[in-house]
Amino acid sequence: MTLDKDDQCSLPAGPESVSRKYLLAVIGFLVVLTAVRLAILASGVLNVSGDEAHYGEWSRRLDWCYYSKPPGVALMVRAGTLVFGDTELGVRFMAPVLSLLSSVVMYHLGKRLYGRKAGLIAAVLLQIVPMISAFGLGMTPDTPLIFFWLLSLYFLHRAWSSGATSDWLLLAVSLGVGLLSKYAIAFLYIPAALLLLTTRQGRLRLRTPWPYLSFALSLLFFLPVVVWNSHHDWVMFRHDLGHTAMAQGWSLSPRNFLEFVGGQLGVVTPILAVLILYLLVRRRCQDPFCFWMTIPLLIGFLLKSLQGKVQPNWPLTAWLAGLIPLADFLVHHYRPRSINQKRLVSAGLIIAAVATLFLHLPFLTLNLPWPGRSNPFRKLIGWRQLGTEVTQIAQGMNRPFVFSDYYMIASELAFYTDGHPTVYCVNLGRRMNQYDIWAGLDKLVGRDAVYVAQSEMPPDPVTAFEQAEAQPTITIHTKSGWPTKAFVAYRCRGFKGWTPKTPRHY
Repeated sequence: MTLDKDDQCSLPAGPESVSRKYLLAVIGFLVVLTAVRLAILASGVLNVSGDEAHYGEWSRRLDWCYYSKPPGVALMVRAGTLVFGDTELGVRFMAPVLSLLSSVVMYHLGKRLYGRKAGLIAAVLLQIVPMISAFGLGMTPDTPLIFFWLLSLYFLHRAWSSGATSDWLLLAVSLGVGLLSKYAIAFLYIPAALLLLTTRQGRLRLRTPWPYLSFALSLLFFLPVVVWNSHHDWVMFRHDLGHTAMAQGWSLSPRNFLEFVGGQLGVVTPILAVLILYLLVRRRCQDPFCFWMTIPLLIGFLLKSLQGKVQPNWPLTAWLAGLIPLADFLVHHYRPRSINQKRLVSAGLIIAAVATLFLHLPFLTLNLPWPGRSNPFRKLIGWRQLGTEVTQIAQGMNRPFVFSDYYMIASELAFYTDGHPTVYCVNLGRRMNQYDIWAGLDKLVGRDAVYVAQSEMPPDPVTAFEQAEAQPTITIHTKSGWPTKAFVAYRCRGFKGWTPKTPRHY
């Protein structure tokens, strides 16, 4: 089939030789990077974050959905802990694995668009963009989202280019499994529709049943999540509606707009972000695929930032396709007109690489004299110490259970307290979380407990026990001796029963 002139640059750039040394260098880089990540995680130098510990709680109680996310991240954690146990490596094992696989998919997508060399460079670029690279060290829903987003881009390009039935079906599976990881992958439906509507070959595909069948089949994967929510008051959708502040309606928010722009320049780095946008807009007619897979999404989040806060990681997947024309530019078209232009592009790559290197040197950065709360790893230290302290406090008590008022603290205690006990998170007026769905306090009457929080124990839970005795404050220090966070703990005797407050917001 002959393509329009506007579509022809979507084909590979043509035969090109890739030297064995060039190929081995990229493979070596990815293998070494993955090995370094696994070694960092196996060392335990970085405790699991509060969210990771919470996903660990999910993985011990598998379900079709949870309060805030589909089950994908829980299944990933479960896979790792089945092999490596309830350890930092177990919780995070699939993160470096999925990150490596993401680079493999990026290579194949880049090769289809611009040739082997561009594909190899795109695979490397994926690992030096700071925010994307960070998900190779931590297990969050964004980690599988990045992989399935790239895999969906790959099958979408194949289906758009050739129209093969198998590619449409594989696209449906990739999107469907991605929906079970994080339903933000549904944002891909919009640019995919625009691509099909605005290109000649796309309109030809729309004359067949396969795009529509692919769309419908992908949604079937999400059906168990919908059914689960229908039995749980639609909590996941209520949570996300509240999280995005859509329930409050539309109102102009210049501050959030500026934070969004600054945040995106920060997570991608300013020079690379501007260069990617320049290349996408300049090549919009010659490379409609990467243009439509990036620009509409960024515009959508830009408009959203005018109404409310947009977290820096939300538009992250929108940048993925943009890395491919950047790779092609560096390989085939980078002819700096002046030394300053060369220095500018080089600086963009160096800044990104150094920022990513910083993330992979926790043994060094943890020992730097970070003052107070400025330590970038503050949320990843001290939890093991807290678990040890709570274990000691609970000794000699009558079948003690552990509880807190914040889901992250409760999850960290479940992970780091000896024996990985069932921990509870009581509702004292906070927004709803997964612990409210699990509940279970009514079965604990007569037992002792340890309460842990970052502020004094409120009157309501105090009166639920025959006695509550405050323990010495548990202070967490950095390697350089700076106090970074503190916790209060109470030994509570004789639980009499208590009905927590009903959550009023999500």
